[in-house]
Amino acid sequence: MEELERFKKEISLMEYAPAHDYTELDRSQSSKTCVVLRRQADDGKIAVSRGHDGHWVYYDFRRGKGGSILDFVMQHTGCNLGQTRKELRKALCCNVNSFSHTAPLPNPRSATKDRQKVAWEYADTTPITRQHDYLESRGIGLESILAGRFANAVRVDRYRNACFPYFDFEGIAGIEKRNHNFKCYTKGGRKGLWRSTLKEGDVRAVICEAPIDALSYAKLRHDKKDRTRYFAIGGQISRFQWELIDGLIKKYSSEKMDIFLAFDNDPVGKKYIKQFQERYSGVSFTLDLPPREGQDWNDVLQNKQSIE
Repeated sequence: MEELERFKKEISLMEYAPAHDYTELDRSQSSKTCVVLRRQADDGKIAVSRGHDGHWVYYDFRRGKGGSILDFVMQHTGCNLGQTRKELRKALCCNVNSFSHTAPLPNPRSATKDRQKVAWEYADTTPITRQHDYLESRGIGLESILAGRFANAVRVDRYRNACFPYFDFEGIAGIEKRNHNFKCYTKGGRKGLWRSTLKEGDVRAVICEAPIDALSYAKLRHDKKDRTRYFAIGGQISRFQWELIDGLIKKYSSEKMDIFLAFDNDPVGKKYIKQFQERYSGVSFTLDLPPREGQDWNDVLQNKQSIE
């Protein structure tokens, strides 16, 4: 058992995987706690993570299975456990990099099982590259999403659900998935903040309730100079989310950035405004609510498009 533990902890899958031709780093699907590697020969794709217990683990998206480095070797070589142990003893005794001539790959941060699950779920999404029926039905066209501001903030999974990644201090925290008559959030995920791309030179930050509202607001208020960044809280604000928002407000206030609160025009949206004003009493917010009682910004967008 002690030897098996050594295999799992001491042999880096980031260094061992290239020996089986996983040499291409997919930056668009990797995160701080998960590195995605591809194999050109058969379009194979794996996600590599490391747990708080020090174990290196992987997930193979084509096969729908994963595990430790022991499972990796058995899966890719057909060896039994005894043969695998002999193979990995060699790796313990030498520099694993000698198996491959590729450049060193980045190491993921260690993560809990829940964060590994979130990271792997994120790794199984891709940026949107074609029209999406659900988003189109909400008035959000491909041209809005492909703009640099939202290029990675809206993604799709293998089931063509629209996916909105939420982030916290450590990276990807969870994914909100939306489709016709479907809405869910990553099981075990922690609710962070959804955000657009943040660019140097931004002078304005807009905080909305939902990502769909932020996309709608961006389309309605169209910043021609593209100097606005967007955030969404995803509904009821948790204590942890307030900690994230505290950091944003402190940073943006010191940078003299205009902060807009663009919540729904309903009792809940007005409650959020009151909470922000009381929590950050020294900060001047710009309030921008939908014109009619009961509306959110996607309602406004759809109403506008229906009469054009």
